[in-house]
This record gives sequence, C-alpha cells and structure tokens, in this order.
Amino acid sequence: MNDDIGRSRTIYLAHGDECARRVISTMLEALGHAVPVVTESGKCLIEHSVHRPPDIIVAAPRLSDMDGIEALIRIGERGPVPAIIVARSDDLDKVERALEDHVMAYLVEPLTTESLQPAIFLAERRFKHFEDLRRQVTELEEKLEHRRIIERAKGIVMQARDLGESDAHRLLQNTATRSRQKLIDLAKHVCATGDLFSEVPKPKR
Repeated sequence: MNDDIGRSRTIYLAHGDECARRVISTMLEALGHAVPVVTESGKCLIEHSVHRPPDIIVAAPRLSDMDGIEALIRIGERGPVPAIIVARSDDLDKVERALEDHVMAYLVEPLTTESLQPAIFLAERRFKHFEDLRRQVTELEEKLEHRRIIERAKGIVMQARDLGESDAHRLLQNTATRSRQKLIDLAKHVCATGDLFSEVPKPKR
C-alpha cells in the first residue's frame, strides 16, 4: 500500500488563481507526479481530459470561465476520472454536491504537501471502489436482461412445440450446444424470429 501511495501519477491541475496554480503544481511535482496540464480554464481541462485522460484531476471550484465542479461533471460524463476539489472555506457548500458526482476527495486551502498525497491515494481508492460497484451493477443488469430474454424464448418454444417448461429449456440448451452458440444468442434469435430452427445463424469463426 505504501508503494502505491508513492507511485507517480499524471495529474491535471485547474485553478483560477495563478499563485495557487504555481504552488500546487510545485507541490505535486515535488511529490514525484507529472503535471503536464496546468490551467485556469475549465474548457481547457475538459478538452485535455477527454482527449487524453490523466490518472487524477485536481481542480478548484472557481475557474476563469466556468465552475470547476461542473467541468469535472462534464468530464465524468464522457469518461470518469478520479478527482480532488481544492476549495476555499467559503466554497464548502459546493463540495457536498461535488462528492455526489465524480469527485472523490476534497481539500481546504491552503494546501500542504502532507495533506495532498494522502488525498490523492484516497481519491483513487474511492474511485476504484465506485467503479467496481458500477461494474457489478452493470453485470447484474445484464444477467437479469439475459434471463428475461431466455424466459421469453422458452415461452415461444413451449407454445410452438407444445412442450412443458423444463423440456423447452432443455431443447434450447441442446440446440445451442449443437449449433455451437451461447444460449443467450439462440434465445435472442428465437425472440426475433419466433422459431427455434428458422435460419439459425452459424457461429462466427
């Protein structure tokens, strides 16, 4: 874990204050991170992040052309990236909204090197956790959709062949095995054509 904390990252920095940009980028570089994008512009941050996503983004709410949190949300809609908000004490009311979206951590200015590095690690850990949850939800939704399609195909076969539920399911499984298809692919074919054996597509070589 300690090795992962000290690992070098590619970090994009967006802050509306020139002095803060200089201080924070110096801190990040001193920690061994690459900071190829340092900008005051949310649009610039979005363009670079979408074109070539960094390992992590550090951004302030107040940028020269837009709200930094809004910029992070737009980036997240195209492709989620772990992000840290660096906020002034009077911007903390915005942080709660940010944490509901794609922001994984926040720091209150002025920053210190001692607080910055753990925040980077925390943001990455939270991001990975949420991505794992999102992947699990997607897989579950896919399994439920496959089950729905297979059940529908089974109903079609039961009616067309005058079979019971278990016999219809067995026929689908045996047909899928003989034609070297996945059961879900055969079920989709049955749902689309209404017939188990009408032009069953050959598996791709």
